[in-house]
Formats: sequence, C-alpha cells, structure tokens
Amino acid sequence: MSESAPKRSAADIEADLQRTREELTKTVNELSDRLNPKTNAKAAADQAKLKANEFVASARGVADDAGRGEPSAIGILAAAAATVALAGYLMFKK
Repeated sequence: MSESAPKRSAADIEADLQRTREELTKTVNELSDRLNPKTNAKAAADQAKLKANEFVASARGVADDAGRGEPSAIGILAAAAATVALAGYLMFKK
C-alpha cells in the first residue's frame, strides 16, 4: 500500500530550486552581516555612545539635584569626589 509521490513538472521543480536559492542567499547574507567585523564594531560603538549619553544625562541630573540642595545627590557627589581623591592619592603615592 505504498503511494507514489505526485508527479511534478519541470517548471515546479525549477520554481522550488529558485525559491531555495533565494532563501539560501538571504541566509548567507544575514550570516555575513552578523559576522562582519566592521558591522560588529559599529554596533558596539553605537551601544557605547548610547550608554555614555545615558550616564552623562544621569550625572547631570545628580549635579542638578545637588545644586538644589538634595541631600542624597550631595552625598553621591561627595562619595564620587572622595573616590577620585583616594584614587589620585594611591596613584601618585610613592
């Protein structure tokens, strides 16, 4: 009781082959883009810029808050200043 596969025309086979070629081309192009060092470097640089901008905005917010006299912001800035001073002292201590 085996059923034979339906007969396919040459045009159907060619259409399947063309569709498969297009899918493979698309896949290879996507992999090439993912593995391209220039593309990866640009993406990493863009991400770093975004994070840096977020940090700068946050730091400006803390500075603005400290300027308005908010104790928690003043504490954050004092701790940051103490950390920088300690790091400077340790770097230049001989």
